Amino acid sequence: MFKVTKQHFLIIIAAFIIGMVPVSNTGTIHYFQDKTLTIETVKVDKRLIDFEEEISMDTLYGHLSVQGDPVFYSRNVVTSVCFDGECRLLDVIVYWNPTGRYLGFELPEKEYLSKHDHEPFTAEEYIKLHSLLADPFLPLGEYSYNEIVMEGSKEEYSDSQYEVKEIDAVSSATSKFILDYVVEGAAFTTYKLWHLIYGPTNGVIKEWTTENFDANYITLLLESENLSDILWTLEQLEGKLDQYPKINPLIFEFIKSSEYSLSEKAIQTINPQNLSSQSFQMDLIALFPQMDSGKKKWILDLFKEAPNVHPETKTFFNESILDLEVPLIVLLLEVYQKQKMYDATSLEKVRLLSNSDNNYLAQKAKQFLENVPNP
Repeated sequence: MFKVTKQHFLIIIAAFIIGMVPVSNTGTIHYFQDKTLTIETVKVDKRLIDFEEEISMDTLYGHLSVQGDPVFYSRNVVTSVCFDGECRLLDVIVYWNPTGRYLGFELPEKEYLSKHDHEPFTAEEYIKLHSLLADPFLPLGEYSYNEIVMEGSKEEYSDSQYEVKEIDAVSSATSKFILDYVVEGAAFTTYKLWHLIYGPTNGVIKEWTTENFDANYITLLLESENLSDILWTLEQLEGKLDQYPKINPLIFEFIKSSEYSLSEKAIQTINPQNLSSQSFQMDLIALFPQMDSGKKKWILDLFKEAPNVHPETKTFFNESILDLEVPLIVLLLEVYQKQKMYDATSLEKVRLLSNSDNNYLAQKAKQFLENVPNP
């Protein structure tokens, strides 16, 4: 029977608090975040790739669904971590989400991570490492390996024996900044793993994922509960919506979102060519009244370059133009000009604007009217 020790208890409690799940009854140590895709993997594909690191040529494993779509990726990393003239083997399996997001790490059976003094990691240190590795914005990206090594080779003198002693990089006063972003006593291990996770491997993973894009796979990624996964997927779709028309309803749902970054990214996937569709125009215009000024400006800029403006959209613009903020009215006048909206109703609205109490707006309307071609 599995015996719950104090260390196991601390791991479980701490992981529950921060949402990270360690598995300690399988003979291995491993920590994972939630995967975007919970679908079953049925096969593993592998690619031998030059990762441009000390490890160089290595294998990346893609764990695929029955449709052949990547569900997650892994890489078996065996490399040395040197400190104080001694090298220890780092033997770990690292996992990534299809979007390149770090998922977790696993150690082979009976393996463990240790610090510079060969002391094994405590439960709290494993949790801290997992938390650090999950942060793609750590300042570790601003440091080179050599800079870490230089700090690690500093010396101090013992007051009693006047002998030279090597000290851990993260224990010196000059390294307090780094201390916040590494596991103390395991600066190089933290540094190497973090750079491996966010280095060239990450780019290869994202390329592999996008190679498999189709409407169904994209939909699975966009249904993630992790915002960063959705934002990354939307970035890959910029200017490509016409290739995946089935996902348009999801895009419009995201545009309506109260989460600004999500709504903005969804709008940015649209290019003017998407507006050639009458139904697309109408679905987009239906959201216009709910948008803030910044999003409305983005939409009007799209319509300036659209292949055409459908009659229903013209009607909507004519009904809205007098109620918009001045900068948006001016921008909509540019849409009228660019799209040659010279029909009677549009001209009537512009004439009303030419009599506006706002002199700037009145002048813009008059300039528009002066450029209307003679019938």
